[in-house]
Amino acid sequence: MADPDGSTSNPAQQPPPSTRWSHAPIAGPLASGTTPALTLARSLDCTTDDLSKMPPFDLFTAQLDSDSTEARVDAMKKLALVSEAIGTEEALSKLIPYLTVNIAHNEKDDDDEILLLLAGQLGLMVPGLIPGHRAMPLLPILERLCSIEETVVRDKAVETMNAIIPLLLPGGDYEPGMPFNMLLGMAKRLAGADWFTAKVSAAGILPATYAFWNVHGHALEGADEARRELRVLFKDLSEDDTPMVRRSAARHLGRFVEAVAGMTETAEEVVRSGKPVGLPAISDENKRLVTFELVPIFQALSGDEQDSVRLLSVSGAGSLGCGMARNAGLTADLVLPVVRGGCADLSWRVRHHLAKVFSTVAGSMGYAGPKYAARQTEVFQFFSGLLQDNEAEVRAAAVENIARMAQLGGPELFQTHIAPVLPTLADDLVMEVRSKLAQTLMDCCDPSICNTLTDDIILEEFKPLLENFLNDEFAEVQLHILTKLSRVSHLLGKMDVVVSSILQMAKAQNWRVREAVGRLLPFLAEARGVSFFEEHLLEPWMKIMSDQVADVRSACVDGMPKLLSVSGSEWIQQHILPHYNTMYDESSSYLTRITVLRSYAALAEKEGENENSLSVPLIEQIVNILLKGLKDRVANVRLISARGLGIVSLSGQCDIAMLNGRIVPALTECLMSEEDPDCKYQCQLALEAKA
Repeated sequence: MADPDGSTSNPAQQPPPSTRWSHAPIAGPLASGTTPALTLARSLDCTTDDLSKMPPFDLFTAQLDSDSTEARVDAMKKLALVSEAIGTEEALSKLIPYLTVNIAHNEKDDDDEILLLLAGQLGLMVPGLIPGHRAMPLLPILERLCSIEETVVRDKAVETMNAIIPLLLPGGDYEPGMPFNMLLGMAKRLAGADWFTAKVSAAGILPATYAFWNVHGHALEGADEARRELRVLFKDLSEDDTPMVRRSAARHLGRFVEAVAGMTETAEEVVRSGKPVGLPAISDENKRLVTFELVPIFQALSGDEQDSVRLLSVSGAGSLGCGMARNAGLTADLVLPVVRGGCADLSWRVRHHLAKVFSTVAGSMGYAGPKYAARQTEVFQFFSGLLQDNEAEVRAAAVENIARMAQLGGPELFQTHIAPVLPTLADDLVMEVRSKLAQTLMDCCDPSICNTLTDDIILEEFKPLLENFLNDEFAEVQLHILTKLSRVSHLLGKMDVVVSSILQMAKAQNWRVREAVGRLLPFLAEARGVSFFEEHLLEPWMKIMSDQVADVRSACVDGMPKLLSVSGSEWIQQHILPHYNTMYDESSSYLTRITVLRSYAALAEKEGENENSLSVPLIEQIVNILLKGLKDRVANVRLISARGLGIVSLSGQCDIAMLNGRIVPALTECLMSEEDPDCKYQCQLALEAKA
């Protein structure tokens, strides 16, 4: 069997048969050496034969009725599997009622692990086994789980319920008013419960419930009143005396605003999509509801005495802005003061949460055009303050938003408010800040994220920082630059110090750094020319080709199409392939021969979306060495050769005479004489590729 890099296990090096296929040790109560099946059998009051004949549902109930905790946990882990085994109808008629009576509504069952598994497994049953319009019987179970004291159980139940609610319609054969009345009643019961646990869950399901009414409840009598009741429930939760309830309301405020506004995308998706100001289109009525009913809730939670409430509330500022259709006048009066207060909050956790979503918040304000230039400048001043915060966590979170903010504000605001702070951040004592800055600087050079910064700005502002980062003591910082430096490959000709640092890093101890350098060298050849590659890059290229780590060698293999597109067939034949041939002939390691063969085969592959044009002599040289490898004494070398011949055949650059005269006969002969099954399989694939 071949390893990922093409190597085949050596039988002489394999463990003895007694240990070769041994399983991982069984942990916990089963670690005594007995198998799980025997332990399960001993936990049930039946013989092993009866156990093997027991129907899935009976076995499931027997395990749950057992006194063995391990057996009960094992049963609940297989709930979705049991449901599949018994089918949809029996699951709805027998399994769900059993769970409702014996697990969810059993006050004595306080095993949180069982209940957590139940909440997760119910989510796996919809819509695969149980169609969404038939999933209403699951809601009472989930409602009960939403009131459990254990936080993780409630959170999983809310997550599952939010996944099921949007699937309830269309298609159900419901009684009049269902499932709307059921959802409204469930929300009321949870929000009006005596204990805070149910109220915490109520805040989590209200956004999905309101969105369901918005989408499907327009034609229902009393729909407006039902939606008003849901908004009142959320308002009451936001004013609850218990901080945990207010915290939950603050956490879900953004989603509730999006539901009330009728948005089909989140605020982050709206801002990142680059939609113009005024979108998403929000109806006047929904905008009024957001402005006059939800903004006061937002302002109250943002001024809460508990910083754990404030930090979650300010994170929803972007949803408020989008919920008002990014109306600059409204956001300036209602949202911007909260953002201003959040940036200056005495609690660093509030500033940290605001910094994490700042680009979304800024994009939701709608400050476009010269009319709101002063407001936009103020927003960038807030952001600059977060970049210089005293707490490293705040700085690191803000740094991640630099690329999006540059796209939002353009080159002028970037150079005025962000660029002056970058050198200080690049020298930050905290490695995480430097690492995130290195990553976001390269994102600024990615047109899909930020296309507003010109090459002159990149050279002026980023070049000194890149030089610093490539010499950073932490490999993580270096890798963020190296792995994405190809985005500015067209500017490498003007970055001498950067290129010099890259060449020095070809000998780095960290293999991931060497791998990144290997992937970058073809781009250096493109920027500096093939003569520069021949004089300065060929030696590190060959060292990387001979590296002890397979992924590092693969970097050179993957770079061959790019190098060919830059240099052309003739240059490759004259300056690269002679070195490869010497490596192949003189190497005593089959791994080296595999790397050379893979490099030859890679020349026939596409470079991105562009197909390289190979000269006839180069094609002949590729085929010759692959045919030579087909007769190697090591099975893995033959396997790679057969795979390479399949790639050449698929490329369409090999003429019919060579295919039928040399490649097909060689593969056919190997297929007939080969003993290794993997090699035979690759030969068969190569022949089919030709066909």
